[in-house]
Amino acid sequence: MAIKTSQAITGFISDDPRLSYTQDGQARFYARVGIKHFERTENGSFKRLANSYHDLIQFGDAAELSYERFSKGDEFVAQGQVREYTRDVDGVSRTDEQFLARRIGHDPNTTTYTVERRPAAERDGADREAAEREGVEQEEPSAARVNEATRQQQLGSPEPVAHTEGATVEAAAR
Repeated sequence: MAIKTSQAITGFISDDPRLSYTQDGQARFYARVGIKHFERTENGSFKRLANSYHDLIQFGDAAELSYERFSKGDEFVAQGQVREYTRDVDGVSRTDEQFLARRIGHDPNTTTYTVERRPAAERDGADREAAEREGVEQEEPSAARVNEATRQQQLGSPEPVAHTEGATVEAAAR
């Protein structure tokens, strides 16, 4: 099976994020975001260019979580898609674009944080529920993943572990 890819952006929250609700009651997260740009010079170094600024939006339960977790100045990585929309500005129709984020997280290259993981069974249930909302069929968790999670719980391991497809990675935060 081919690797599924999607658009992503990295940047920083340039103004205080806002939370609003659509007419049907769905949460909508809005943030003005900045993206840093660089240009490679002839000697191989990089020259900093002017930032560009854009609108980022997110909907649903994820929007409420993002509003709780993000503040002005936070650096992020977001996965989603660019979409165009038309609006009236002083009686003139104008087409703009915004980044519609499906997922957003703090940039681990620039953010210090602690990871608090839920038990594996709880994570698998949340993954399954999210997949069902998106209409995606999901495979059952592999026996190795479940067995490793159970072993960690039984041992009471002080070191949390993160599971990726086919591998176990020790958490960097110790």
